[in-house]
Amino acid sequence: MQSNFDLVIVGAGAGGIGAAYAAKKAGLDFCVMEASHRVGGRGLTEELAPGIPWDLGCHWLHSGSINPLADIAGEVGFHYDKGSPSRAFYMQGEKLPSQEQSGFTDYLSDQWKKVEASAARGEDIALSELIDHDSPYAPYYCYWQSLMTSEDVDKFSALDLFNYEDTDENWPVREGYGELLCRHAEGLPVELNTRVEKINYSGTGVVVTSNRGTVKAKYVVVTVSTGVLGARDIQFDPELPVATREAIASLPLGSYNNFAMLYEEEWPFDEDTPDRIDYSNGDDINFAFKLKCSGWPYIYCAVGGRQAKWLERQPLVVSEQLMMRALVDIFGAEFRKKIVKFKASAWGDDPLIKGAYSASLPGNSHRRTELATPIAERLCFAGEAASERAFCTAHGAWQSGRDAVLKLTN
Repeated sequence: MQSNFDLVIVGAGAGGIGAAYAAKKAGLDFCVMEASHRVGGRGLTEELAPGIPWDLGCHWLHSGSINPLADIAGEVGFHYDKGSPSRAFYMQGEKLPSQEQSGFTDYLSDQWKKVEASAARGEDIALSELIDHDSPYAPYYCYWQSLMTSEDVDKFSALDLFNYEDTDENWPVREGYGELLCRHAEGLPVELNTRVEKINYSGTGVVVTSNRGTVKAKYVVVTVSTGVLGARDIQFDPELPVATREAIASLPLGSYNNFAMLYEEEWPFDEDTPDRIDYSNGDDINFAFKLKCSGWPYIYCAVGGRQAKWLERQPLVVSEQLMMRALVDIFGAEFRKKIVKFKASAWGDDPLIKGAYSASLPGNSHRRTELATPIAERLCFAGEAASERAFCTAHGAWQSGRDAVLKLTN
């Protein structure tokens, strides 16, 4: 590796890749340092079975029509599903009649109106303070919101949720979102297995020290997670400004994990079974099951917040039994025989990430702006946590990386 650059980018997840493309477009001499053996960060595609891709992390092209990675997917020949899946709500194994389905929809609308009214009042409070907890739909709603932020409703800001730019278009990538990021990163100057340990920005430029030596640059863009930053796995000299340190502490990573159940038949359900089932036992078991993911023969669902954190610490069979309990409640005991494989992600166990994605603590929705503010005109943080309008997403990280380079060099 050469010893002098215009720019060093730390991390080769979506944020680092976005920064790299901006640097390339600007004609900068740059390198990307990645601690892992792979690119993609929290985007990772594996095979559930031969020829069947499954995303352990990023899964949807959120807000698809304004998502720049949707265009990139098209450019590399990847496919995504833009359709609206058929959907039904099951409460304790019984499909809700149409009237009660409308009641669920109305409940969701009412809850969002409360978020909008709270934002209009300038409040920055926990979402839990706005929820009608007496509704039978409340347990599922709280579960669903934990998927949006990777935290429970008492641990994230409702104002932050309001600031998210959502077009309600969530398009799964057939070949895998993680694989898309890998394809997008082809040809970029990424140095794998290069763990950055210290960044000195006390002079006119920056000195970046890794396990493979030291390099100098005019600028550095750091795209690692707030989990890594909060653990102080990278040392900064001088110490980061107070506002930046408070931003990192106020945007901790929550827990979120994906699950997949491979079934042996092409479609082991009745013809009128919907593509997606929202399930609640009315209490602590709530799941959003996607029964056919981009044409692949597996059931997808996810858990977030405290439940995800607890399940990650248990043997894998505990998660499988919990999900199977809900599916048996819907389809009957014979359904157990149709599942041939179960897999789960475990992002909290990844020492190079340390969690899922960032949730703004109540009272701290402004911290994303502070995290994305350049320091000493040569250091800037990027990634999903630094995105004001698309946090918790790969495209938000990608745009943040791009914007960080522009802030430093323009």
